Amino acid sequence: MKELHGRDVLVVGLGVSGHAAARALLRLGARVRVTEIADTLEMRERAAELESQGAEVELGAHSFARGDVPLAVVSPGIPPQSEALTALAEQGAEIWGEVELAYRLGDCSFLAVTGTNGKTTTTSLLAQMLTEGGERAVAGGNIGVPLVDAVFEVGRGGVVALEVSSFQLMTIHEFRAEVAVLLNVAADHLDYHGDLESYAAAKARIVENQRSSDVFVTNLDDPIAMKIAAQAPGRVVTFSASDPGADLTVTGESLTWRGDPFAPLSSLTLEGRGGIEDALAAAGAALEHGVAPAAVARAVESFRPLAHRLQTVARIDGVDYVDDSKATNPHAALAALRGRRDVVLIAGGRSKGNDLAELRGGVPPVIAVVALGEAAEELRDVFDGVVPVEVVADMGAAVRAARAHAIPGGSVLLAPACASLDMYTSYAARGDDFARCVREILEVEAANGDA
Repeated sequence: MKELHGRDVLVVGLGVSGHAAARALLRLGARVRVTEIADTLEMRERAAELESQGAEVELGAHSFARGDVPLAVVSPGIPPQSEALTALAEQGAEIWGEVELAYRLGDCSFLAVTGTNGKTTTTSLLAQMLTEGGERAVAGGNIGVPLVDAVFEVGRGGVVALEVSSFQLMTIHEFRAEVAVLLNVAADHLDYHGDLESYAAAKARIVENQRSSDVFVTNLDDPIAMKIAAQAPGRVVTFSASDPGADLTVTGESLTWRGDPFAPLSSLTLEGRGGIEDALAAAGAALEHGVAPAAVARAVESFRPLAHRLQTVARIDGVDYVDDSKATNPHAALAALRGRRDVVLIAGGRSKGNDLAELRGGVPPVIAVVALGEAAEELRDVFDGVVPVEVVADMGAAVRAARAHAIPGGSVLLAPACASLDMYTSYAARGDDFARCVREILEVEAANGDA
């Protein structure tokens, strides 16, 4: 890429994506500096590798970000309110995210997926549909390989199914998606965006650079998504789990595209209305890209739900224990409750500024709430006088308390409606801890049964 040869570029963050970005920039002949706040053995090893290739690397500080920086490439894990990004914004540096850099480097097509909930599942399923259709495709963004590596992996004429967040969309400049998918828009990350309107505006940037020949796939049942559809310069394709007027919907026992069945509903392995919407959205993107309906159907049938997304980890005494740790906002938690009965909800964590009072709409089927983490007292206030609420200190206590309230035929559902970073390193670590605590109950019961 000629425009980067000889150019001074600062890479912010030396995680997997930042490391990949720095390597790619060095290959293109850029003069690369890297700044990383962590100073661990892993970071030192990466720094040594990059320094041997001509980069300048600092660990344990962000002083490079306060110098003269004409262009910065920011890793997706760097918080928008971080010291480094604040310093870069104050000096007026041009800031590219991982998505923008990959777009400039790649010679491939991008099918991009955003939304408050369901992005990872939809993107993963879309990549599988593309592969089934004979495309050279890979999932990238916040999942799979680093996006910069993904564009080189698929090469000229390949396709990247891209998961893209509101933070990443805020750092695009020229990025364009041949097919853009917006699943839904509900309040999230308000601690950064400030209000729903600003958050929705960030999501709307996914259509900003589209052309009239491009496609925007979105949710007919989501008013904000349909408002954004009015801004799309290309063709709008709608999906709905219930509205027969959508381009992709459910008709009888089939998933349909413009009235034609392409897969039996019974073949779908994703649960609930949210699972249907994710499948329809992925199918819409794949079909509009040119994948044959038969290939889409094969992917729908063979796809397996991802971990920590409505994953049943055990059944004890007729009660399902379900891990939906990825439900990190109220909208996702309420979606997880659809179609269930007699639910004991385990919730809490870092609220991200979201209004947890929305969760009262989950009663019924919620019959009791177990709250933990930073938002525990807020959740107690939300459900006080509505259903029984217990505040606990850790996941083990949460599972034990939930079991005491559970009813045979119902479920214990971990759908926290909050981020995990107050107690865990990730939502996955939180889900793993839930599963571990549930297994401990099974082990104790097995031991007692053998006594």
